[in-house]
Amino acid sequence: MRCNRCEKPICYQCAVLTPVGYRCRECVRSQRAKYYNGESYDIPLGALIAVVLGAAFGALAYLFLGMVGFFSFIIAFIAGPAAGGAVAEVIRRLLRKRRVQGMKIAAVAAFVVGLLAAGFFLAGFPGMFLRLSVILFGAMAASTLYARIL
Repeated sequence: MRCNRCEKPICYQCAVLTPVGYRCRECVRSQRAKYYNGESYDIPLGALIAVVLGAAFGALAYLFLGMVGFFSFIIAFIAGPAAGGAVAEVIRRLLRKRRVQGMKIAAVAAFVVGLLAAGFFLAGFPGMFLRLSVILFGAMAASTLYARIL
């Protein structure tokens, strides 16, 4: 068997299956090096952006979804993906489209921390922290952020 990129002979144990065929580990490693072009400070910067925007969207969700009543679930179901997509786009633009391995997990975790921090901050209002519509909003936003981030 040969690598379909460099034509180097490879054994079945060393071959890496890619969508375009089998490749050697060196070709796969060089391909990943071109794809992930971020700097070491990109993950903390992306996480900082996500926690700030998570707190802002969380505060809006806690305050606004509490006033709507029955329709809060429908609004959370629609507004959650929009918020997650907006956070992903802000991170993408501020990092100048650089890709870093591990950014998805760091950004989602920071977004959830920001959302929960807004809930703890607004916990002085009765019944504010454990609101199902906000949990639905956060889940929808986090899943969209994970799917759309670099």
